[in-house]
Amino acid sequence: MRLGIKARLTLWHGTAVALILGGTALVSDRVLSQMVDAQVDSALLALAETEAASAVDEPEGRIHLREVRAEVGATSLGRVDKLVQILDVEGHVMVRSATLGGATLPASPALLARLRRGEVVMETLPDFDGEPVRVVSLPIEVEGRFRYAIQVGTSLRAPVAFRRSARLLFLGGSAAILGAVTLIGVLLARGALRPMDRIVAMARRIGESSLRERLPDPGTPDEIGRLVATLNEMLDRIERSFESQRRFTADASHELRSPLSRLRSELEVTLRRPRDASGYEAVIRSALEEVERLSRLTDELLTLARLDAGEGGDTPAIPVFLTPLVEEELRRLQAAAKERKITVVLEGIPGLSVRVAPEALRLVAGNLLHNAVKFTPPEGRVTVRIRPEAGQAVLTVSDTGLGIPTGDLPRVFDRFYRASGSRSPDIPGVGLGLAIVRAIVEAHGGKIVVNSPPGEGATFTVRLPLAA
Repeated sequence: MRLGIKARLTLWHGTAVALILGGTALVSDRVLSQMVDAQVDSALLALAETEAASAVDEPEGRIHLREVRAEVGATSLGRVDKLVQILDVEGHVMVRSATLGGATLPASPALLARLRRGEVVMETLPDFDGEPVRVVSLPIEVEGRFRYAIQVGTSLRAPVAFRRSARLLFLGGSAAILGAVTLIGVLLARGALRPMDRIVAMARRIGESSLRERLPDPGTPDEIGRLVATLNEMLDRIERSFESQRRFTADASHELRSPLSRLRSELEVTLRRPRDASGYEAVIRSALEEVERLSRLTDELLTLARLDAGEGGDTPAIPVFLTPLVEEELRRLQAAAKERKITVVLEGIPGLSVRVAPEALRLVAGNLLHNAVKFTPPEGRVTVRIRPEAGQAVLTVSDTGLGIPTGDLPRVFDRFYRASGSRSPDIPGVGLGLAIVRAIVEAHGGKIVVNSPPGEGATFTVRLPLAA
């Protein structure tokens, strides 16, 4: 089962704090232990040096100890219960303190060897008479020669108890801090995520029928504010998409209904009374025109659907020379232009290439050139220019028609939109050509714009990245 974000935040926060506290406690325990050990060793060494100095201070050179009593209940690390004994070079005990009772501090051959070399030896006896004891062994020289060794020990009961208490304190304090921090983390996570819960609840209420609603702006430029702004921008895009889909469906239905209605009406009128062969032929030809119109509309709708789905066609993008392709499309329109006495001029650079799917580029050029010829009056002029500019290939198609009204320019690339001057029944088209052109150009990383001064015709400019 996957934990929620609140539980994960609390778990990660608690784990991080536990690791930090655990590491701090371990380091603190180690440092404290070293400090206690250093204090015990320092006290032992000072006592050993004092005893060594007083052991040979008699004129006769006789070895002796100052008799001391066990300091019962001494808990200060500066005061130690002394266990003292003096050895000769062979390791035999010569003198020992009363605090040792009948026991003797061990002196191994290795210890004696180190003492003969003049070393001061610190060691811990883990079990001396039932408890740990720290012992320092110090050589005593007489007339420059190693003659004796003094051993001073003290019980580690108090330091061990002190360290144990410190560890319990560290453990208890760490547990208390961890619990408090975890609780605070839970409260902070709840408080921080409460606005998120409200946003989720409000977002769930926004459906297809209420896309105009927006999430309330919290008024703060923090993460929550940026999230709300991003979600509202997404809702704007979704609303525009739904609106475009509704408009597209309505327009498509209208465009499909018109030829179907005409086709049905003609067939019904034809069936009302017998006709001769020429009458039936005329009706069939008219019906064929409507079928061809429906076929073109269906093809264009299929092309738009494929572009919307991200399918730019089956042909991959390859370097395509732009001028020869435009020349080929112009040859297809030559008969229509010649019939209306329209002059077509091409100013292009032969070696200019762009990386696109050839059929897609052919569709772009064909639509733009077909529109230019279609909306140019007889004896008019269509000018096509191809040039490089700032790493792009620029295709410009200009005509000398009536142009596009200023109010229609912002919507000229919308689907099924036909400018007021193009709505005559004598001018074929359903208003999908420019929408297809823009979709193809933008899918290949390009841009298309239109410029139409009143009464001076229209100029469409396509920019596509040059092929490397």
